[in-house]
Amino acid sequence: MSGKGTTAGEIGERGLIRHLRSRFPGMSLVGDDAAWLPPLACPVVTTDSFLEGRHFFRWWCDPGVLGRRLLEATLSDLAAMGACPGWVFSALGLPGDMPVSWLEGFYGGLTGRRDCPVAGGEIVRSEVFSVTLTAVGEGRDPSLLLRRSGLRPGDALWVSGRIGRALDAPSLLERSKGLHGPRMDPSEGGLDGGQIEQVRAFLAPRAEFGKAALLVGAGVGAGIDVSDGLLSEAGHLAVESGVDTFVDLDSVPFFGSVEDRALEAAAAGEDFVLLAGAQADMDLAGAGFVRVGRAGRGSGLLHVMREGSEIDPGGAAGYDHFG
Repeated sequence: MSGKGTTAGEIGERGLIRHLRSRFPGMSLVGDDAAWLPPLACPVVTTDSFLEGRHFFRWWCDPGVLGRRLLEATLSDLAAMGACPGWVFSALGLPGDMPVSWLEGFYGGLTGRRDCPVAGGEIVRSEVFSVTLTAVGEGRDPSLLLRRSGLRPGDALWVSGRIGRALDAPSLLERSKGLHGPRMDPSEGGLDGGQIEQVRAFLAPRAEFGKAALLVGAGVGAGIDVSDGLLSEAGHLAVESGVDTFVDLDSVPFFGSVEDRALEAAAAGEDFVLLAGAQADMDLAGAGFVRVGRAGRGSGLLHVMREGSEIDPGGAAGYDHFG
C-alpha cells in the first residue's frame, strides 16, 4: 500500500517524532532519553519482532489494522501470564520512502488501546520495514501468574477461542488483494464467506486479558497463548510441567473454513487465544472456553487424539522461525 506526500526520509527522524507526538497525544511519555514508569509490584515484560516480507506485508490491510494487529500479538504474551497491560515501547526500522501518512495510520493502530500507551522507543533508517515491540505489564502477585510449568496430572485443557485462522491466510490475502476499509472487505473477489471471516480474524486478533483475569481469579495456574500453534503450545506445557498432554482434535473449535484440515489448523499458529490447564472439576465453558484435552502423568510428551485413537502428528509441530 502506498501513499503520496511527505516521506520519513524527507521529514527526518526528529521531525517524524515531533509529528507523531503532536498527532497522538497519548505518546506524551515519549521525549526523554528513557521512560519513567511508576513502581510495579510484579513487572511482566515481553518483546516481539516483526519483519515485512517475513511476518506481514503492508498491502494486507489498512495501516491502522496492521498496527493494532502487531500490538495485540505482543500483548497476548502478557495476557498469557495473567498480567494486565501497562506500556509498550516501539522500535521501528523505516525505509526512507515510507509515507508519513501511512505511518500516521499505523501509529493510530499502535496507540489504539488506552490501557497501554506508547511510552518510548526508537526509529532508525532501514532497507526493510521492521517493528520490534516491548510491552510491560503488571502481574500483581508472582504466585498467581499463569505459568507453562503450572500444569498438573488430571488437569483439563481449555482454549478461549477458535483455532486455525492463520492456515493459508497469506495466500487468501493474496487472492483477495488484501482487506481494506471500515468493514475490512476484500479488494477483489475469490473468497467465500467462511474464508473472509477467517482472514478478518487473522488480521484483527485481540489479547485475551478479560479471560486471563478470570483464570487468575479462579485459581488456575497453567496458561500459554496460542501463537505457534495449538499442538506446539500443548507440547510446551507438557515439557515445562513435566507431564504428558493429550489434545483431542475432535473437540477443538476450528474456524469453519479450516475444520476439514484439523491437524494443519492445529499447527498453524497466530490464533492468540489462551490455552489453559484447570483442575478437572472446574468448568470454564460458561466463560467462553472449550475443553480440548487433558494432562496426564508422563515425561513431557504430546499425544494427539482423533476419533478416540492416538495419531501421529507428523510434521505438524507448530511454527518455527527457522523451519
